[in-house]
Amino acid sequence: MKYYKCGHIMTTRGIKGELKVKSYSDFDRFSKGKIIYILHNDEYVKEEILKSSFNSGYYYVVLKDKEDINLVEKYHSNDIYVSELEREKLDEGEYYYSELVGKKVINQNGEDRGKVFEIREYPKSDYLAINYNDKVVLVPFIDEFVKEVLDDKIIVNEIEGLF
Repeated sequence: MKYYKCGHIMTTRGIKGELKVKSYSDFDRFSKGKIIYILHNDEYVKEEILKSSFNSGYYYVVLKDKEDINLVEKYHSNDIYVSELEREKLDEGEYYYSELVGKKVINQNGEDRGKVFEIREYPKSDYLAINYNDKVVLVPFIDEFVKEVLDDKIIVNEIEGLF
């Protein structure tokens, strides 16, 4: 089975097993009843979310049958994954971050412009963060800049000063 990273456990909070989680997903992965997999000691541990809240950019999650800090302390600093079975289907023209990160970027003239190393979320749109000539270039993930996303590369409309 294939797993996709969707979050990271920052720390615990309180004595009732609450985990502070940073989400790496646009989807609501951390609501009651959702199944997640925590990568702990090189093994994916299946867990169900009992309850969850969101505050100041973080989720606070309690796992089913783990309502005690002593049962979840071991997960501190572990990553959270979703399996391919729990992944939601996307509409045409929508992509998971994991589908974009690592792709080669070329401009409309076929010139290499580096690789996407992460997606950054800003209020107006998401941006492709690209390593290019030892610097970070941010390209808005909107139609004016992203011409096409192919299996092996992303073609961008490069305007003067972008790179």
